[in-house]
Amino acid sequence: MKNLVECRKLEAKFRQLAMSDPTKRFLWLVEAEKWEREAEAEIASHFEAGNAVRTTGAIEPITTKSSARS
Repeated sequence: MKNLVECRKLEAKFRQLAMSDPTKRFLWLVEAEKWEREAEAEIASHFEAGNAVRTTGAIEPITTKSSARS
């Protein structure tokens, strides 16, 4: 999650630069969007990792119980 915080900090920094430096506004907004995508990718990876753990945990007891019955 540390990486997510850093991504969000950089995104906010570049959005602030876009507001304070209108001559390079487009450049700063492009950079902010890059960090926004990085943050979203970081969040997605955490969800994928969490779902993999839950799925594995849910399947193991069912497999164990059905094996014990046979």
